[in-house]
Amino acid sequence: MKKYIYNIASILCLGLAVVSCSDYLDVEPEDKLVEEQVYGDETNIKSVLNGVYLELTDGNLYGESLTMSHLEVLAQNFNADDGHDWANVYATYQYDQERVMRKFDVIWSAMYQGILNLNDLIENLEEYKTLDPRKEAIVKGEAYGLRALLHFDLLRLFGPVYMENPEGMAIPYYMKAEAVNGEILAANEVITKVIQDLAMAEELLMNDAINPEGASEIEEHFYAGNRNLRLNYFAVKALQARVHLYAGNTAEANTAAKYVIENGAAEFEWAKPEEILTNDDPDRNFSSEVIFALQNTNLYSISRDLFGESNRDSDILFTRTARINEMYESNINDYRYRSFYELREEKTYPIFVKYEDVEDSRMPFRFMQPMIRISEMYYIAAETETDSQQALNYLNTVRVNRGLPELAEGVELAEEIKKEYRKEFIGEGQLFYYYKRTNAITIPNGSSDQTSNTVSMGPEQYVVPLPYSEINYQ
Repeated sequence: MKKYIYNIASILCLGLAVVSCSDYLDVEPEDKLVEEQVYGDETNIKSVLNGVYLELTDGNLYGESLTMSHLEVLAQNFNADDGHDWANVYATYQYDQERVMRKFDVIWSAMYQGILNLNDLIENLEEYKTLDPRKEAIVKGEAYGLRALLHFDLLRLFGPVYMENPEGMAIPYYMKAEAVNGEILAANEVITKVIQDLAMAEELLMNDAINPEGASEIEEHFYAGNRNLRLNYFAVKALQARVHLYAGNTAEANTAAKYVIENGAAEFEWAKPEEILTNDDPDRNFSSEVIFALQNTNLYSISRDLFGESNRDSDILFTRTARINEMYESNINDYRYRSFYELREEKTYPIFVKYEDVEDSRMPFRFMQPMIRISEMYYIAAETETDSQQALNYLNTVRVNRGLPELAEGVELAEEIKKEYRKEFIGEGQLFYYYKRTNAITIPNGSSDQTSNTVSMGPEQYVVPLPYSEINYQ
């Protein structure tokens, strides 16, 4: 436990850091003394929470691997043929390769370290009662929501194909700050705990400043400002929709998604064409639609390393031209088609520019790493709506706001939703999870120019094995 307390002190130093790290690391190595210094002060509590958010932007987590690179290669969004230096082993699902095992071990450990830190935060907020109850509710609500998010993404990555095997063994679920290996639970047991954590987060965040139905009286920026850069009330509702859909609870998913659509319209407006297409500093992230994002200050350097035109062909992640045309149905009016890809003199193929920096450093969307966006709620509502016309209306709402014509009645709705997931979430790490949720038996082969060429998928491709570091201590 003492070692863990020093981890908490390190997290604190990553946050606001209003006092020097040495002030914490030089105190007597007594657990209680360190806890009192950290959790007996409001500024330090803020720093602990900020430190958790900061760690989530690490390159092994949502700062790269779980959004822009490894998850996207698993989804076949980028070319990863035999000539690609690192991506090919992931695109061919060689989970038994040592470097692949090491990578997922690091991801696993970092995710659970974040969960451990959140549990410590929750427990000590309750023990020390330093914060005003209204402020404590906000911090705890965010912590519960983040704990649910991390466990859910661990389940989506390492758990069984839920549609086929909901009772299959999955992952541990940690609800206490204990640095011990917990019992591995069945997937449906994990889902139950995720839903419970989200219910707690919803209750605690009821008076979040972003919620028009709440009664927030807190004006301080930390608790009331930039709420889409925190796990806010609407993000919790959106996560409920995502989790229920994954679990096959279509009625609950529909209710949660429609709640966000109907109550969050004023907060999450559709991106305007002039902001994303003709602006000198284009908002390629469609940031006004983002319900929850992380602030990743390394976003543009990572983007250059992955997608920059100066990279060698064997290093760069790019989508083959034939695949782009197939994905966007050769419709150059699609705002995403026009915003996410550009031809540059250095390459014979379009490069991915969604996360390319803009010249004006004052633009509010800079460094925004999207985690949940409003369009997903429309897709979930469309997929779960029992009224076929209303379902089509939800899908058409997104299409119109992407520069596309409405679809007529009679289309195969599930197929059209799948097309939208491919177009919408590239670079955000969501497509692989979509394929796994729907148990797609084939997916487009991102390393082939032949658009009819597919990759066969099943549990061996969808289920990342648990790391040895976990199995060996069970």
